[in-house]
Amino acid sequence: MIRSIRFVLTLWYLGILTVILCVFSSTLYSKVSANLNRHINETLAAQADAIEDNIFAFWKAEHEIYKTDTIRKEIQVGRFPALIDRWSAQTNELEDHFLRLIDHKGVILAASKHFSEFNLKLDESILRKTLKHRTSYQTIKQGKSHFQLITRPIIEDGQLLYIVQMTVSRRQAETSLEQLRDWLFWLVPATILLTSAIGWFLVTATLRPVGYMIKKVQSIGIQDLQERIEVPDTHDELEQLATTFNGLLSRLDKSFRRMRQFSAAAAHELRTPLSIMKGELEVTLRKERENAEYRRLLYGQLEVLTELANIVDQLLALAYAEEGEEAIQWKEIQLGPLIRSVIESWRKVAEAKELTIDLVERDTSLIRGEKRLLERLVANFLDNAIKHTPAKGKIRMEVVRRKGEVCIVVQDTGPGITPEELPKIFDKFFSHAKRDKSDSSGVGLGLGLCRWIAESHKGKIAVESAPGHGATFIISFPAISATEEMGRLRVC
Repeated sequence: MIRSIRFVLTLWYLGILTVILCVFSSTLYSKVSANLNRHINETLAAQADAIEDNIFAFWKAEHEIYKTDTIRKEIQVGRFPALIDRWSAQTNELEDHFLRLIDHKGVILAASKHFSEFNLKLDESILRKTLKHRTSYQTIKQGKSHFQLITRPIIEDGQLLYIVQMTVSRRQAETSLEQLRDWLFWLVPATILLTSAIGWFLVTATLRPVGYMIKKVQSIGIQDLQERIEVPDTHDELEQLATTFNGLLSRLDKSFRRMRQFSAAAAHELRTPLSIMKGELEVTLRKERENAEYRRLLYGQLEVLTELANIVDQLLALAYAEEGEEAIQWKEIQLGPLIRSVIESWRKVAEAKELTIDLVERDTSLIRGEKRLLERLVANFLDNAIKHTPAKGKIRMEVVRRKGEVCIVVQDTGPGITPEELPKIFDKFFSHAKRDKSDSSGVGLGLGLCRWIAESHKGKIAVESAPGHGATFIISFPAISATEEMGRLRVC
């Protein structure tokens, strides 16, 4: 089952938003509830303080007129209820509030009619807490209604005079909380649905270019690898994705082209030697021949097989070079003796065309490299020069030092290279236009491999040529510095 990224992203967005809104709603509800409770408690505390102040003011007024006892004394002798009755009759405070006054033993000193209807007993734990001069708050239930109760000690000179209990209805607070709960109950789902729809739309709009890219890539076949995806000028990940897709298509196109070129070149390079072998064998088998003729045929076939092995070797080396599979074993090498050895191995081939090969060693500096690869490089340049130099021509090779580099210079007296062909001669599978069609050896492989070998040794290749004036190849390698040579000599 293929899951849409759009669906997954929207689902994640929906889940995260739901969690956030639920946490927000719970937090909001808790905060509002706590604030309402605090407001109720503060209101009750203010009312209890007002009751205390009113009672004290009433007693003080009587005391100044009638020289009555202190409130403490009034409580002790049992005259405090009468004081409260006179205060209530004059102020109506007792009837206007849910109010009860209690002494330190829990005995009710006075109570309003509304409070008496509660038939509420003083909790022992609350009384003990109050005796420690601490105010307590409770929520009590009367029928279907809830009330907030304050139990507040009245202190004078560090001594408990009496206890004030007052209640207030929680109906308004509970109504506010119910309304908030109802609002959240409908608002949160509506917000989730609305934002989910918006999120779905935004994700769809964002992924639309990706869908276009997918369809475009799906429509590109092996024969259409030159097509490219339109790159949006957005300077974001979509632009990077399109650029990456195009880079991948370019690499695929290049790889397929190389594969086709490699297959065509391999078939072309192998066809001529195989045709020669087949033709010679067919002619030989038409009639009985002398042993000497068979030996001559076998020697000829051996030469062709040697050439085939060389072609296969070049093809494999080129394939490995493309993949970077050649692990270079770095050693210090002097180019003069190496080139001389390669020239000797090609001497007979050159003499067959009456070619002259000269080597001039103007420098003996060392370079770092792998002998096998450097021999292949020199052999390929020598092979290229022999193929393109007409009979009785000359090939000159030099080893010189130029600006901290050791250079191999290869000159021939061949037909030269046209300006149009110069930029292409190092392309793998490039064939020289003036190549001898009868030549059965590999063409178009050697110079491409030479470039890879030179670059692997941190070197470079330059070519100078003009039609009819031969060609000069200059292969440059970094020379080992004098300091490094001195260090090597000390170690030795």
